[in-house]
Amino acid sequence: MTVPPEIEADGGGPDLEGLARRAVAGNARALEELCRELQDLVYRLALRFSSDPEAAADATQEILILVITHLAEFKGRSKLTTWVYTIASRHLLRTVRGPVEVSVAGPEPFADWLDRNMAPQRTDHHDEAEYRLLAGEVRLACTYGMLLALSRPLRLAYLLGDLVGLSDVDGAQALDVSREAFRQRLARARTIMRGIIADRCGLVRAEHPCRCDRQIDSSIAYGILDPRRPVFSVLPGATAPIPAGTVTAAARELDLATAIAEAYRSGPRFRAPDRVWLALQRACPALTG
Repeated sequence: MTVPPEIEADGGGPDLEGLARRAVAGNARALEELCRELQDLVYRLALRFSSDPEAAADATQEILILVITHLAEFKGRSKLTTWVYTIASRHLLRTVRGPVEVSVAGPEPFADWLDRNMAPQRTDHHDEAEYRLLAGEVRLACTYGMLLALSRPLRLAYLLGDLVGLSDVDGAQALDVSREAFRQRLARARTIMRGIIADRCGLVRAEHPCRCDRQIDSSIAYGILDPRRPVFSVLPGATAPIPAGTVTAAARELDLATAIAEAYRSGPRFRAPDRVWLALQRACPALTG
């Protein structure tokens, strides 16, 4: 299985544990570097959890403030990122459900909507640049919305297990459950995801009928997509709508749940917006320099 980019970055990046030790000892530069290294990881988790960039930004700054204020409690018994994901997961479970999350009623209604609203062929009344933008927006709105079809506990198990790549030991710690409970949640989440994409999603299987461009007009009609106000394409770190290798890489995965996880991992590596850092500076004077 492909190694998630979050794990690659964590393995080859700076010594986060060392930065944490120096920050606790009063090194302001280390604290700043640590927060800058963590903010994008936290933001991507929060965005996948909520599918709402504004809610994700709010949650990210709140989580990072928790990390800063509790940093002295980190004892190094796990990787720092695992400890941060633990704080983040427990905070996200406590957040109020926003309108985007509430709009997804569950896996069956979500899959039924896709089937009922798929156009017989790609739309041809947009120029190529607009078409690519809208297709990319649909792809991200659909795949992120698919995550909202999972209950919150199952969603976090899936995010931590299949997208972030935590082991069952670390995932269980993050969600404060037993290893067996974590494995059961992850298995259940995978089963639900398979049910949504089975015989449907062309992003993971070329022979499946549903295509992002065939959902453009219905997404606009239902107010899910506003061509004048894209949601995902304007976020920091946004990239081309569908990376060239996504479908090929997903097709190599025998299991559909693993295939869709490949599609998530190959998607844009969104970065936390500037307002997250500005809020942190206001909340933590040590970062203002």
